Amino acid sequence: MGPLAGIKVLDLSKYGPSRYCSMILADLGAEVIVVEMPKTAGQTLEVVSDDVGSLYIGHNRNKKCIVLNLKKDEGKEIFYSLVKKMDVIIEANRPGVLKRRGMDYESVRKLNPRLIYCSITGYGQDGPYAQRTGHEINFAAISGIMGLIGSKNGPPVYLQSPSIADLLGGVTHAVMAINAALFAREKNGKGQYIDVSITDGTIFYHWIDGQSYLLNGNLPERAESATGSDMACLNTYKAGDGKYFTVGCAEPWLWAKLCKIVGREDFIPYQFDDIDKQQEIYQALSGVFSTRDRDEWVKLLDEADIGVGPVYNFEEIFSDPHFKHRKVLVEIQHPKLGKIKMLNTPFKFSETPAEVRARPPLWGEHSREILSNILGYSKAQIDRLLKEKVIE
Repeated sequence: MGPLAGIKVLDLSKYGPSRYCSMILADLGAEVIVVEMPKTAGQTLEVVSDDVGSLYIGHNRNKKCIVLNLKKDEGKEIFYSLVKKMDVIIEANRPGVLKRRGMDYESVRKLNPRLIYCSITGYGQDGPYAQRTGHEINFAAISGIMGLIGSKNGPPVYLQSPSIADLLGGVTHAVMAINAALFAREKNGKGQYIDVSITDGTIFYHWIDGQSYLLNGNLPERAESATGSDMACLNTYKAGDGKYFTVGCAEPWLWAKLCKIVGREDFIPYQFDDIDKQQEIYQALSGVFSTRDRDEWVKLLDEADIGVGPVYNFEEIFSDPHFKHRKVLVEIQHPKLGKIKMLNTPFKFSETPAEVRARPPLWGEHSREILSNILGYSKAQIDRLLKEKVIE
């Protein structure tokens, strides 16, 4: 049993950050019910509602699915009944939307004072930008991440995968906050409201350049180099087979060792020299590194205990013996797709293991089960709800 076994979570969200947050809680053992709006309601994007699509598969394992029309009074009553049974609610609507529906924290806490209610939005519940719409690319831009990626000779670079702002500012902070609130509830018996702003959270992770600016006024700029780094000792190099690898020698003793290996000990005193010298060194090292294949350099430098890493594509990641040993993938059986592979949970506990226990649900697969087993509805009641399109 996982560390969150016994915790019940209701996920009212639609998109990545909140869905990934509830999936992580499910990996950790929580019982997660995801609430979908009927496709006939016209508010469901195919890319996130297709139960054999990669986004749906990648966000919804270990969960149960109920399709519930929350615009109907009886659908809302079912929601209120579920609230009484839950420990956590996760939602990602624009601020004020659920308040107008009587589904916000202040409304439902009366039904369940121990409830932890987490809202994940781009800009938080208040402030001048609270009502702004947005996606990962917007959040990465305004929080300063894009402004530091790429060469100053070109445009800022957007890293679509991984979605840094969504993951750091949204998913990570929501998971931490929910677990902290559960821990606090064990001590004081009270639930609480959690306001997670993706942009607040992303700004928080400027732990190097951000604090340097606040302390010393140093305003970081993007690099001159196309690789995104102007430091020859911390850079990306192209090997003779056209593949790339990275070198990380921030420590002077490692830099000295690298220079000796490549036969350029004359560069040792200039590790942190100006940009012109850095470009000279980079070009010289690039010439040396072009004489062997990538994997040869990785093996040689790794054996010398120098920080080195190949620049992998997905095929290389998932075939690497280290990641196979670490079991970063898991295989499950899917009723429509057969045997499929998924990213495994990264959490490794000695006593309460996190795991992929169940495949992603089919659309509305558990509507009957949830109404029957959790809320005690009869077969006749459920049949009527299906007929009246309160559920699917």
